Amino acid sequence: MKKIITLLTMMALVVFGFSQEEMPAKEEFKSTVSTTDRGAYTKTGENIKKGLQVEIGLDYEWTDSYNAINKTDVFSPLEARLRLGLSKYVEIDFAISNRQLVLRPWDDEGSFKEDKYGYWSPLEIGLRTQFIDSKKKSSTDASLYIGLSVNNTMRSAFNDDGTARDYVLVDRPSYVTPEFAFFVNHNLGKRVVLAYNAGVRWTGIILDGPESAKNPDFVYTVRLLAHACEKLDIYAEHFNSIRAAHSPTTGMNFGTRFAVSKKFTLDVNGGLGFNKTSPDGFAGVGLSYKLGK
Repeated sequence: MKKIITLLTMMALVVFGFSQEEMPAKEEFKSTVSTTDRGAYTKTGENIKKGLQVEIGLDYEWTDSYNAINKTDVFSPLEARLRLGLSKYVEIDFAISNRQLVLRPWDDEGSFKEDKYGYWSPLEIGLRTQFIDSKKKSSTDASLYIGLSVNNTMRSAFNDDGTARDYVLVDRPSYVTPEFAFFVNHNLGKRVVLAYNAGVRWTGIILDGPESAKNPDFVYTVRLLAHACEKLDIYAEHFNSIRAAHSPTTGMNFGTRFAVSKKFTLDVNGGLGFNKTSPDGFAGVGLSYKLGK
């Protein structure tokens, strides 16, 4: 039922976007929706230029299909990202989120009881350098991203003597892990943008023994975005994160963005996972605000 509701909601957003009043034929179309990563798996290839941009929101995901060990709800009351533009083509990003996780048993009479756990995600610090600019006789924007995730707020699955703890919901002890990625946008005319990301990320998450923490995740995303009107964007994207010898995290995300002004954007997104290692569904709302030019 939740998957059906999510799909119907996304379809309604698409219909609403294309039903908006079109721009006058004699005027050249130009979207006023600002550059933002809020709500999307696919990061934009275009930097924010100079200034400071705040991207903040809340998200919720759930897993309640029978292919899961238990029913899981994850509420993120804070998803925050700061993008600091040092120059036209160089910016520094900071990102962190707070998550409240609830595990619920299928059998209320069983030995496993409901468990709750709140934690902060790793602090992500990244350098984004744009090396192709669509405003310079090109239809493409592209950036190289180099990031570090600082993990220091979570519990390890193992004691100091190497023995496993009875049960740990989030298995990330204190350490620093790297990430490398390319973010690319292709402008297909004035109204459509094809974007994709490709990269490799080390998370340190232990899946089947301490050695598995050393294996990286290979990540790619593909997104098709349409400027439905001057102030409204809609998009659909596919995401996939793969680690060797393990099932991927994969699914679809749909979203829309509305420009309140050239510096202030609201967003809504939601989507579905495709397998048992992905959430059944997720949704989020947020905003982006640019300080400076």
